[in-house]
Amino acid sequence: MITNKEIVDDLNELVKINNDRIQGYEKAIEDNEDAQLDDLFRHYVIQSQNFRSQLADHIVRIDGTGVSDATSTDVTSKIHRAWIDIKSALTGKDRDAVLSSVEFGENAAIEAYQDAIDKDHIPAYIKEDLVKQLSELQVAHDKITSLEKAS
Repeated sequence: MITNKEIVDDLNELVKINNDRIQGYEKAIEDNEDAQLDDLFRHYVIQSQNFRSQLADHIVRIDGTGVSDATSTDVTSKIHRAWIDIKSALTGKDRDAVLSSVEFGENAAIEAYQDAIDKDHIPAYIKEDLVKQLSELQVAHDKITSLEKAS
């Protein structure tokens, strides 16, 4: 039998992905000298803050206790941040490397959302929100990819 804890655990994983996305974009802003990219990255920081808030609302409704460890990140997230650190250190804030790193992170976020949506125990009203968030993540990914190709 599926428990609320399983749903909350899955949603908390998405909270962690969004925490990482926020940190990743904040790091990309630091490692980038293109004002246009900075504005875009700030937009994605705000987007993930909104996603995280929406997920937290679902968790509170299901569980009544709130998001567990909402500021933590998972292993995949830590790998992503480390990857950005390594790439920027090696390339001296190269625009293409920053975009490539960000694309890597977007791929991880999209995969995490697809995994959550595919789970049978996630209620339909939550899946609806996850599908909307995934759609916005895919738009962000496509935007990053197009900027990368234009470079």
